[in-house]
Amino acid sequence: MIGIRAIATNDLEALHQLAVEAGIGMTTLTKDRELLKQKIENSVNSFKKDVQIPGGELYWFVMEDTESKRIIGSAAIYAAIGLSRPFYSFRVTNLTHTSQELEKYEPVRALQMVEEYRGCAEIATLFLTPEYRKNSNGKFLSRSRFLFLAEFAQRFPDQVIAEMRGVQDDEGHSAFWDNLGRHFIKMSFSKADYLSSLGKYQFIADLMPKYPVYIRLLPEAAREVIGVVNESTKPALALLRREGFRFEGCVDVFDAGPTIVCPLSDIETVKNSQSARIEKISAESPNLKFMISNCKLDNHRMTRGAVKALDNGSIELDQQTANYLDVSAGESVRYATI
Repeated sequence: MIGIRAIATNDLEALHQLAVEAGIGMTTLTKDRELLKQKIENSVNSFKKDVQIPGGELYWFVMEDTESKRIIGSAAIYAAIGLSRPFYSFRVTNLTHTSQELEKYEPVRALQMVEEYRGCAEIATLFLTPEYRKNSNGKFLSRSRFLFLAEFAQRFPDQVIAEMRGVQDDEGHSAFWDNLGRHFIKMSFSKADYLSSLGKYQFIADLMPKYPVYIRLLPEAAREVIGVVNESTKPALALLRREGFRFEGCVDVFDAGPTIVCPLSDIETVKNSQSARIEKISAESPNLKFMISNCKLDNHRMTRGAVKALDNGSIELDQQTANYLDVSAGESVRYATI
């Protein structure tokens, strides 16, 4: 059985192993053990916190194989980014060049550094170990966050973003960084990426260009990757587009991967999920047609299982699913179709 639960303090080593597997480019899944430990502690405390206004909370989930007890995946939600430290992007803008003397009008694309998404929620840290990239596990892991957003919408702002990993080669080089950022910050992409993973962002404001950068002046290798995702990220992007996320012109300052955005209430899984009270728990084997979460902050859990709607508006849940979710008759769950 595959399940998803809130991260626990004893998951540190398993998370570190996932970070090593993820490689370069996923700044929110750092290989730094001390920083991982701090993030895990933040998540554990966030689930316990009484939130009135979204702030620096982090809700981190792990996917597990319940038979082997192995941690196989990671996914997270940052409640509100850019509040305690800046969140920079490049916005792709159109500047107008006009010459009445020559009777010419020409739009020119440029990059302008902005803090466009300050205060938005961010879904991040999505990684599934390659061995388990089957049976729609990746889709379940990604979409599971939307069940949590739907159930606890009051803990989040109205807008949700996702930064998609941009184009990098097998050695972790970014053509965009090598042809733009490296001219202003004399370090490799991997080093800049590592500093960002440590929560160090001030160097971006201090050293990156403060004025628009004309895209046409960049080498072709850099121009052609602006707003383009890494090959391995294409399935995740396609899934989020189906959920309603759209590109609105902002890209990552390091690798130019696109930032996509959607109002929380417009996310398809949020709109189409339902909560219901459990009337009965059956002994039937689960028919994995639904992804289901308990409605608890303490010991929050999600899995796939069978839901049977009853005439009175309540539901019947299979025993295996109820056991993993730690729920019984009379309690409620939230569910959505797979």
